[in-house]
Amino acid sequence: MLAKDVFRHTAWYTAARDGNKEILEKPWCWGREMQVNLKDSLLLAKVCYVQSAWHIAAERGNTEILEKLWSWFREVQVNLKDDLLLSKGYDGLTACDIAAENGKKEILENLWGWGREVQVNLKDDLFVSPR
Repeated sequence: MLAKDVFRHTAWYTAARDGNKEILEKPWCWGREMQVNLKDSLLLAKVCYVQSAWHIAAERGNTEILEKLWSWFREVQVNLKDDLLLSKGYDGLTACDIAAENGKKEILENLWGWGREVQVNLKDDLFVSPR
């Protein structure tokens, strides 16, 4: 479940990258059955170039995958503000930065709404990330 290919990608990361919700759900279900630490082993795991499934889904503009990940993050009680919305990938960018760079308006709107939900300082925290 957590094995990595030659590029250091897990099945979880690859499913998020490719927008495959069905495959993304498999490791989640298996992890729950096997009582794996879902927060660290899947949700916050950074692979490849130190990028999480959250970041790659924002980069690819996959709203459905981000919404699914968001619901799972809430389920395992991750610090949604610091561990998710403000987390940075290998390039120092948040998911919001990545979506903006790639012109993913719908993703930005979702991130904006989620940011308000968890009381992120939208101006200072999400939209002014230094590189």
